[in-house]
Order: sequence, then C-alpha cells, then structure tokens
Amino acid sequence: MWDPSAAAPLAVRALQQWYGADPYSRDKGIYSYHDPALDAHWADWGSLSRIGRNLVNTAIALTGQRNRIQDTARWWNSANAITAVIGYMSVTGDRSYLNSVVENTFTKAPGVHRPVTTWASLARSLRALRRASYPGFINGFYDDEGWWALAWIDAYDLTGEERYLAAAGDIFLDMTGGWDDVWHGGIYWGKHNGQPDRAGAVAVPAGWHGPYKNAIANELFISVAAALALRRRHRDGEDYAVCLDWARRGWEWFSSPSPGGVAMINAAGLVNDSPNSGGVNNNTATIWSYNQGVLLRGLSDLTELTGDQAYRARAKEMAGAFIKTPWYQAPRPGKGRAPEPPPTQSGVIHGILHEHDDCTADGSARPPGRTPGADSTLFKGIFVRNLARLHQATGEPSYRQFILANALSALDHMNEHYQFGCNWAAPVDVADFARQAAAVDLINAALLVSKDAEGGI
Repeated sequence: MWDPSAAAPLAVRALQQWYGADPYSRDKGIYSYHDPALDAHWADWGSLSRIGRNLVNTAIALTGQRNRIQDTARWWNSANAITAVIGYMSVTGDRSYLNSVVENTFTKAPGVHRPVTTWASLARSLRALRRASYPGFINGFYDDEGWWALAWIDAYDLTGEERYLAAAGDIFLDMTGGWDDVWHGGIYWGKHNGQPDRAGAVAVPAGWHGPYKNAIANELFISVAAALALRRRHRDGEDYAVCLDWARRGWEWFSSPSPGGVAMINAAGLVNDSPNSGGVNNNTATIWSYNQGVLLRGLSDLTELTGDQAYRARAKEMAGAFIKTPWYQAPRPGKGRAPEPPPTQSGVIHGILHEHDDCTADGSARPPGRTPGADSTLFKGIFVRNLARLHQATGEPSYRQFILANALSALDHMNEHYQFGCNWAAPVDVADFARQAAAVDLINAALLVSKDAEGGI
C-alpha cells in the first residue's frame, strides 16, 4: 500500500507531463488537454448536427487552431492545477516547481488569448479568436477569475512575493464589477461583451433564460475577499476593510432568504448549484462537491478575521453534512420519480467521495465512453483541499479520517504511471491533467491532515 508522502512527488511529476505539452500551452505556461469534443468522426453521418460538428472540427484542425481552442477552454482548470502544485510545495517543502511552473505561468499565461466575447462555443471559436482579449488573468467568467485569484494568494503565502498578492487583488477588483441588485445582490457567472451579463444573453447554462448568478462564482467571491482581507489586516489603507465588507456582504446574500438574499444552502445543509431563473432556491437536483468545499475556506477565514465563531460553525455544519451524505442519482425519465427534494446527487459510497457522474450506483467504474470530461473531475479535489484547510483550523477527527480513507483508496487504484482516474475507488478510466490535479489535491490534503495530527491539533 502506498504512503501519501512517497506518492506525492511521483503524482506531481506525472501531472507535469501535461504542462506545456504542446506548442501553444508551452508558449502560454498552461496545461494541455486533448478535448474529445474537437475530434472529427467522419464515419458518423448519423445526423445533420453530427455532420456539422465534423465540418467545424475539421476546419479547426486544418487551420491549426485546435491546441489554442482546447487549451484556452481549460483556463480555470489550469488555475486549479497550479494551485495543486503550490499545495504540494507548501506541504512538502519541495520547491522544484516554483520557477519552472508557478513563475513561468505567472509570466506567460496573461498572453493566452481570452476573447472579449461571450460563450466559448465551438461554432463561434474561429471568429472569436479575431476579437479583443481580456488582460492579465481576467476573462469572461467571474468564477474562472476567482480560481486564479486563489492560486496567486497561495503563491504569495508560499513565497512572500507581493506581486502575486497584487495580481489577486486586481482580479478581485474585476470580480466586484459583477455585483448588482438583481436578486438582491450577488455576482453573475459571466460577462457579455466585457460587461456583467445582466440580460442572460450568453453566460448562462443551456436552456436558461434571464440573469444567472450561480453558487460557485459567489463562493469564490466570498473566499477571495476574505483571503485578501486576512492578508491585508495589519497593513495601512482601506483595502482590508473593503475586502472584509465584501466577504460579509457576499455571505449574507448567499445564506439569507429573500428579500435579503437567495439562501443557496438547502434544507439538507448542502449548497445548490444555483437558484432558479427567478432567483428562488428550489433547485435541489444539482449538488456538486466543489460547491460544498469552497465556502469552507471563506467562512473559516471570516472567523479568523472577525472572531465570530458562527462562520466557522456553519462551515463545519456544511462539511459534516456532505461527508455523511449518500451518493444519489436521479432516475432517468420514465424509470421512476425522484423524491422531493432529492437528498443529493454527489456524495459518499462506502466511505469514498463520488461525483454523481463518475461511478455507478455501487461506486464502481462507469462503462467506457460514459466517463465525465475535464470539468467535474476536478470537483472532488477542490472539496478535499478546502476540507483539509478546515481541519487545520478545527482539528475535527472525522475530516482527517475521511481524507485519509479517500487518499488510500485512490492510491490503491493508481496505475503504474502514478496516474489517477475520475473515480477514486476504481481503476483509471482516462488520464488527463484535470483528474491528476484532483488526485494531487487529495494527496496534499492527506499530508496536511497527517501533519496536523502530529502537531497535536
């Protein structure tokens, strides 16, 4: 059985095979990803939409734009991979990737072309590439920006370099522009033509109508604000007070029922992905693990800032609810009726955390061709990353036990190349940098909680 401390450097080294793995990502300091959605399948003539997709994908390949499109589409994923690498260096003391990865990305990634358009639709991608680009680490989605802000805050903690903290502050300033009084507050998911998408023109899920303010963008807003305030509290100037006020306002809106907010946390103590299109929280069918994790950091920081233990107590309630909640998948149409409201979608099977799209009902691997893509495979890593931070503040034994059980299960299913799949209780399905970054987060968390236990917390 692998020990996390022995596996950590090998898992990080395996992650780095995707760092700058093609000419475009090498030039931009980001992680490369082969997106199956950009493959042309000319043997499949089953529908006009399939033929159209093949034509678009062939045009993308022939014009040499595939790397650019698939790499920039993974903008937020790269931020989380960088965060995982920083976490590894922080918990182990190994600084091998400080200049070659962290500093390289900080210097090069602003050159990634992030068009000032809207939705990153494949059909519009070639046209979008000719438009203006956002500067720095800003782009068309406020949640993407929040991930980069947290990455650079962690880089500041690791190095003490003020430029990383300044970059996070610049990102957060842009995020504040997404706040308005629609639904009594909160920030939007994204932008339309460089401005908050107040009309819901493009930065909305498929089939959505009207404005869209989701959980993850606002959780990141709260957490970035609190993290910046915590690092500015002993400095002169008003930045500390401004950030603290934003963190408090964001949490009040997030947690309060109408008319003060949207009460994004449901009766089971779990965070919904978003309210409905009228700003009412009745959307209990979309529970993702990262939505249960990001606030753990922000609320714990708010207790550190204010001395009010109620913030951290609420974080403990949320964490406790999620690590005990059973995995659940809503029945397919015609196969039965889901309970109202369903208990959750993502959750625990035999003590191991699962996203609802990474396994079958017994926790085993999904059939080939039905595994998730790059996005949701990062979510569990984000949850355990933040659960470990909460453990640092509270010493709650159940968090340590949960993290170690998941880490040992994942390590038991690691392949001979030190790679991990989306399911931490099954053999590797597909190897990519998103799955690997989540596993590095898990190993980091296991090392962190083990150190906490040694320190007598």
